[in-house]
Amino acid sequence: MNRQTTSWLAAGISAAGFGTLIAFGASGAAVVFMAILAVLMFGGIGWAMRTDADAAWLPKWVVLGFLAKLAGTIARYWMVAVFYEAGDSYRYYRVGSELALQWRDGQVPPLTGSGAFGTQVVEAITGGMFAIFTPDLLGGFVMFSILAYFGQLMLYAGFRRWAKPHQLKPYALLIFLLPTYSFWPSSIGKDALIVSAMGGCAYFAARAVRAFELRWILGLALFLGILGFIRIHVAGLVVVGLVAAGVVARLPGDVDRLARVRRLIFVGVALVAAAFVRARFPDIFGVDLTGEEGLSGFTSDVVRRTSESGTVAGGGAVASPADVPGAIALVLFRPFASEASELQHFFAAAETTLVLGLTIWRLPTILRNWRQWRRSGYLVFCTFYVIAYSIAFSVVRNLGIIARQRGQVLAFFLCLLVAMGWEEKPMVRPEIPAFKPPSKVPV
Repeated sequence: MNRQTTSWLAAGISAAGFGTLIAFGASGAAVVFMAILAVLMFGGIGWAMRTDADAAWLPKWVVLGFLAKLAGTIARYWMVAVFYEAGDSYRYYRVGSELALQWRDGQVPPLTGSGAFGTQVVEAITGGMFAIFTPDLLGGFVMFSILAYFGQLMLYAGFRRWAKPHQLKPYALLIFLLPTYSFWPSSIGKDALIVSAMGGCAYFAARAVRAFELRWILGLALFLGILGFIRIHVAGLVVVGLVAAGVVARLPGDVDRLARVRRLIFVGVALVAAAFVRARFPDIFGVDLTGEEGLSGFTSDVVRRTSESGTVAGGGAVASPADVPGAIALVLFRPFASEASELQHFFAAAETTLVLGLTIWRLPTILRNWRQWRRSGYLVFCTFYVIAYSIAFSVVRNLGIIARQRGQVLAFFLCLLVAMGWEEKPMVRPEIPAFKPPSKVPV
């Protein structure tokens, strides 16, 4: 048995132990043991997924990242349960605990009919998870955080398919430790499930856009379906990025000749599927979008609803190409430090300031390397997804909502930032003069 198989076996045993423990309930000290077993499980996964490029550091960084995730989970729990004493997590916990009883009786509970479709789906998923055990609120937070961390690992694994070895550490550091991933998607609710699904989409997209092989496309379709049940519009934006990658990116030179045919089929099927979904569910956003009036009314309504409370950014939805840079800045770099008005905004502003500083620092290198952009189908996908996401979410003006949902896009922007902006530093070694034998001394 090789070391990699042993590592996967250790991770499986840890997962089994985790399931056995929490079957007895996840309250009090059981939450601590659950977290310890999860650390062991992720340590085994990090050891098993390592490659020659990251074998020296990845296993311990995976553990370090999950410890940061646990810290973010406790902070998120404190913010929801102690500081605000309110939040969507309470609703998901309550409804999920009720639906768990039906799952245990062997029944598939119907959707509650209360709230948006994605909200009802998350309630049903929560009930299915709680059917195995019904944790207390903190135990539920830890449980959802574990799912989100799997998504973070998948985001890293997808990036690694196209990145150079010296780019892996910077991306891992950002994706494991930034508050967008270690803090916000660490509670019971949509955010954790979306990060988990987005990680699966990213990994299979990174594999699929290389040669458009069916085995990777099927995995991609699975995670797109999961994402679509929770937030169909985000799944649609992923499809936009995939179609753009299929049209714009260059295929690697080592793929077979049929890859070009498979690419055309992939793009065609994606367009047909998108058209079918739009025709079959014209009111999928909660309003009929088939006409210009419906779209205008929808965007105006979202701008109004997201501007009723909290810190609100001025302006509105993208109306022309000139508005796109402002939309990208809104989604990626705000709130600015000057816009922070409460504690969580200051933390969010610290992160956006860091990302903005890294972007400005690496911008000259990115511009210098831009000619290589089309050589990576995954980077093409990331580029168009970031642009499409920024345009779509420019209708959301509430900076608190933007900070909480930035995990849906930031990982893909960081792919561009690191892959295009990080160049390998040449090793400078001091020159040692060649040894010269002493000249013969006359006797």
